Amino acid sequence: MEKDVLKPEEYIYYLIKDKIAKRELFPKCQIVEAQLVDETGISRTPIRHALKKLNYEGIVDLIPNRGAFVANATLEEVISVYECKKTLEAAAIEKACINMTDQDLIILEELINNTIEVHRKKELYNFISFNEKFHMTIARASKNKYYEKFISELIEKSNVYLIFYDPFMPIVTDESEAIKAHYNILDALKSKNVNTCIEAIIIHNQITLDRLNLNGIVW
Repeated sequence: MEKDVLKPEEYIYYLIKDKIAKRELFPKCQIVEAQLVDETGISRTPIRHALKKLNYEGIVDLIPNRGAFVANATLEEVISVYECKKTLEAAAIEKACINMTDQDLIILEELINNTIEVHRKKELYNFISFNEKFHMTIARASKNKYYEKFISELIEKSNVYLIFYDPFMPIVTDESEAIKAHYNILDALKSKNVNTCIEAIIIHNQITLDRLNLNGIVW
C-alpha cells in the first residue's frame, strides 16, 4: 500500500482495514482521528470520509458524540451477512458457469494454489486476500456489475468475521474446509453444470458460517 499513489481518503481506508486484518484493531476498539493524523500526516477531512465509507460497509460504527469504533457484530448480523452472501453468490455463479473462460479457470486454480501455500505458512491476512480474489473472480464472470458490487461489500464484512472468529491457526492445511470447497467449486465450474455450481457455493458459505467460533456473540 503506497501512500504516494493513493488519495488520502483511500490510504486511510486501506490502512484501517489493514490494521483490522492484522489484528491491531479489534471489535469495539476506538479509532482515534487524532492518532491517525499523527501517524499519517493526513488531515481529518479525508480521515472522516474514509470512516464514513467503512461505516457504510459495516466495518466501522460511528457513534454520535463518541467517535468511530471497529464494528462488533451481533450473531444476527453475522448470520444475515452469510445468508445474503450465499444467495447472491448462488445467483452470480449461475451466470458465471456459462460465462467462465479457460483463462478464468486457470486463474481460479492458481488462487487455490496460493491459498494452500499461505495456509501452510499460517498467513491469515494473505489467505483471506486470495480467498477474496477467488470469490470475486467468479462474481466478475457473472457479467453483472451489481452482483459484483454487492458481493464485494459482503465479502468485506465477512472478512472481518474470518479474522476474528475463524479457527484458522490450528487447522491442518490438508483438512481446510475452505480449500476443499474451492476445489469443489472449481470442478463444478469446469463441468459447466449449473446446479452443481450453485450447490457448491451454497455449501461453502454454510460450512464457513458453521465453523465460525461465535460463542459469546449476542443477538
